[in-house]
Amino acid sequence: MDVTVTMLDGTSQTLRVNPRDTVGHLKAMIYQKFGVLPDRQKLVLVSGDEKKTLSGDSMSLSSVGLRSGSHITLLVTEPPKTTQVIQVLLKTQDGKLSKYDVKPDEAVTEFKKKVQTKERVQASQQRLLHQGREMMDGYKLSDYGVQNQSTIELMLHLRGG
Repeated sequence: MDVTVTMLDGTSQTLRVNPRDTVGHLKAMIYQKFGVLPDRQKLVLVSGDEKKTLSGDSMSLSSVGLRSGSHITLLVTEPPKTTQVIQVLLKTQDGKLSKYDVKPDEAVTEFKKKVQTKERVQASQQRLLHQGREMMDGYKLSDYGVQNQSTIELMLHLRGG
């Protein structure tokens, strides 16, 4: 049977599917035609005034209501926000490297607290640099492009006047 898949920008493809194929198989076909990863696809079956989200990748197309000539709208969803823990390296002025487990959305001030505990340097005396940019309080590590295995340099604020 033939079904038509349309993106919001109007791009459309007709796909030949078997009623016994699964929603997951349809998503794989859509990936081949449109280049949208299956985990970013939200499929909506449009039938007259009714709209039905196709969920359950193991469900057969016939069991979710697809028929020959069905129209499906393909919505591209945002990838889930990463809350996974990554590892970064902290390089001190004397060249010592220390590993820290952090989340990309962690605040710079929170990271400074970890550094204070491990390196015994007051947060107020820390000057953190990533790729030559000073990391300021009030921002997140991800704001500075910190990724897994990134190196952050620890410099000390000079005292005096």
